[in-house]
Amino acid sequence: MDKQLLTQMEQLRKKMIEAALLNESLQHLDVLMLSQSLDEIIVQVQKRERRAL
Repeated sequence: MDKQLLTQMEQLRKKMIEAALLNESLQHLDVLMLSQSLDEIIVQVQKRERRAL
């Protein structure tokens, strides 16, 4: 896996957790936006891994 993507995923994950704790909600807009960004990166990684097979 690309180290840059892995680092980006980890940073987004931490920000998402912090936003959820701060806002006391998994449905807060900030949490949802971070989750969507994280999902997009995960899809990119999955596509790259499939091509590598």
